[in-house]
Order: sequence, then structure tokens, then C-alpha cells
Amino acid sequence: MKGLKKTLFCFPYAGGSSSFYREWKFDDDVIEVIPLEYPGHGSKYSEPLCENMTDLTDILLKEMETKHQMNSLENISLFGHSMGAIVAYEIAAKLEERDDNKVEHLFISSKSSPKYKVDQIDCSNTKHLKQSLEKIGGTNKELLETEDFMNIFLPIIQSDLNVLANYHHEKKREKKVGNKAVLLLGSNDTVTKESIESWNEYIEHIEGLHILKGDHFYIKQNQDIVLKIIQEYVLNSRCGVLI
Repeated sequence: MKGLKKTLFCFPYAGGSSSFYREWKFDDDVIEVIPLEYPGHGSKYSEPLCENMTDLTDILLKEMETKHQMNSLENISLFGHSMGAIVAYEIAAKLEERDDNKVEHLFISSKSSPKYKVDQIDCSNTKHLKQSLEKIGGTNKELLETEDFMNIFLPIIQSDLNVLANYHHEKKREKKVGNKAVLLLGSNDTVTKESIESWNEYIEHIEGLHILKGDHFYIKQNQDIVLKIIQEYVLNSRCGVLI
């Protein structure tokens, strides 16, 4: 029965695209992975970029409902990496307001809670932007030196960083989201353990924190472990993988 199928919607990082999750596949297809694309990114490059988190999450929610028939699914979880974690959190909150906690698990990866402001990156200074992106990791250094790539990439990363900066000036939600959440972090991440643990001020049930070897993009080196962690929580509501 389709209603028994587990579904994982995935949201990319600032400047990223849905292709970040293209290799994600669970054993025996027990969980269907649906990566979402932000307007103006990747396969939606021709669409206008979003200017704020409200518009972005409203657009993604509509796509989840129309293109992916979300309302007919019974077992939905969300995974967000970096900026995607904020997107996933906001979508979970909207679904809770609308459908009384429809999301089963919320996976927060490499992102401080809304309590922490985003470090501003000066995108007008290409040299500083490249240095910041190299420090964070995840972007091929050779691509950063390619003029054509930077001409395409700059407006996208600038827009995403503006969305995040504006988000931190918006009024925060007055009550915690009632979802079960799992936190994931790289051991050498630019995000601190303290800042990711502060999600307990925004989410009711934090089920675990998993720190894996690597930087902000630890997922690339630990994909199999990350998928195992997700599968254990989604299928068993627990995880045997140690922090």
C-alpha cells in the first residue's frame, strides 16, 4: 500500500541544488527520497530567485502537495542540510499548524538554531567570498577559479545568504514545533556543537545528536552512515549508531 511508504523530502544548502541528494538510495527502497529544488537553482535556474524564507517555503510546500501528492502520503520526514535545515524546520512548522504535526522526523544537519545569526559573507568581494567558501568546504576549488561558474553562482549564493540574513530579523515562532528531530554535525564543522544543540529551544523532541568525522560537508565522506542513521530513526524511531 502506498500509505505505508516512507517518504523523505530533502532540502539543499545555500547555493546548492537538489543534485546534492541524487545518490541517496535506501536498502530495498524502504524510504523514497524526494529532493526539492529551490527556484533559481539547478533544474529551476530559469525561475526567479526567492527573496525571503516565507515565499521560499510556500513555493516548496505547494510543489510538495501538487507534484508529489504529499497529502496522500502518511509517513513523511524532512532532511535539511545547512540552509536546508531552516527550510525544513519552517515547512514542518507550517505543516503542524495546518495538519497537526504531519511530519514524523525532522533531520537537522550542520545548522545552528534560529537563535544564532548567520555570519555575513560579502558577496561583492569575490576574493573574500571564495576564501569563505573554501573554508566552509563543499565547493570545488577549481570551479571557484572559473569565471563562467562564478558569474552563474554569485547571484544564487548572494540571494540565499540574503534569505537567511532576513530570516533572522523576522519574528520567531512563539511555541516549539512538536516534531521528533535528529541533529547531525561534522566533527570539524564551522557550526558548533553548542549552537546546533540550541535547537531544543525550537523543537519539542530532540531524539539524538550524531557527530561524524568531517567538515561542514561531512555528508560526502559519510553518506552510508548518514543514510543508516536516517533509516534507523524513520523505520525504528531509534538509532544504534553512536555519536
